[in-house]
Amino acid sequence: MAKQKGEPKILLDADVVIHFIKAGYQMKLAAIFPDRLTMLDKVKLELLKRRSEALGVENFLSWCKIPVEEMPKDIEILREYAALKKLRGNGESACMAVARFRKEYIASSNIRDIKKYCEEHSIVYYTTLDVLEVAIGSGIMTEPECDNFIKEVKLKDSKMPCNTMAEFRKLKKKEY
Repeated sequence: MAKQKGEPKILLDADVVIHFIKAGYQMKLAAIFPDRLTMLDKVKLELLKRRSEALGVENFLSWCKIPVEEMPKDIEILREYAALKKLRGNGESACMAVARFRKEYIASSNIRDIKKYCEEHSIVYYTTLDVLEVAIGSGIMTEPECDNFIKEVKLKDSKMPCNTMAEFRKLKKKEY
């Protein structure tokens, strides 16, 4: 499943990466969106502040060959980033500003901080559970693997809005 010409990059936010590391499926994340994932340096710095996650993050980036991009110097992006950062996290703000002006996608589960902004600016975003749904659809992971993923992440003190992918689908139907 190679990147199709013209498919936007997907900017990884910290929470999605942490979920995949906690579940032990970080190598699968890169396979779900081959050659499309990238991380902004601001997100990497945010991740490395978590000492317990630092080695896992460095290994993930290295093994999966995820490029880390410097925050663009484009004045439009920097202004938007500065405005967003007043109300949101550093990583989410960087991802949203870059995605808006470069027409890229975001992988972030911080719905409270990103949903309204992304909808207003027509930015496609994937939560961790959306990524798992893509993994099932592409045959990279099975539904039982994804259910186990959710269980593992919750056992390691991360939040998920449901316990199974079946519950996630019901939740999604209610939203639309």
